Amino acid sequence: MVATAGCDILGAPAVTAMHLANVQDRANTGRRAEKLWDQQRQNVRDLQAEGNPMGDYLYALGNLQGWIDDTKDPIKIRDLLEKAARNGSSDANIVLGIFYFSGVVPDRFTNTPIKLPKELRDRDLGLRLIREGIAVRCTYAEPAVDVYGNRAYMRYVSGAEWIWLRYRDGVYERDASGHYFATLEKNPGQEKIWHDIDIKCRASSATNE
Repeated sequence: MVATAGCDILGAPAVTAMHLANVQDRANTGRRAEKLWDQQRQNVRDLQAEGNPMGDYLYALGNLQGWIDDTKDPIKIRDLLEKAARNGSSDANIVLGIFYFSGVVPDRFTNTPIKLPKELRDRDLGLRLIREGIAVRCTYAEPAVDVYGNRAYMRYVSGAEWIWLRYRDGVYERDASGHYFATLEKNPGQEKIWHDIDIKCRASSATNE
């Protein structure tokens, strides 16, 4: 007996109907997601209008992560983070520290992250800023949407996660000849320090990733 694929059993008309239904479902999901992101973007504008430092922080983060697309200028974004941090945003302290430490910020929306110029990166400064931020709260906030739950909300991410992973794996770049070289060596000691901070942060239920 010749094996028959599951879709073949249904027959062409049924398969076509299923395909159209799936396409429509994806389109509806996309529209719901965009409405929810519109809510998040409006919230950022409202906070900025109020002079709330969270507004500058979220605006900078949104451009870094791609859910706001107003600027790709890393210096302007850095300055916004610095302004928010000066005005009391521990979230901005942590994300600015990550930006200085790694040159990029964890990005869930685009494959082309905005990078801080190499001459401005400063790992010691970055670690100091992260420690200052997590001394207030061990997480930084980033907007998220739950399409199926039809809600926009804040996700709280451990400020130490990005750092211990870099010390565990090292950081490598490629030179003009195509060879990789380490810009940050693996460091088990620093990995443990930052991993312990990450574990304690998660154990405190401060995160909701």
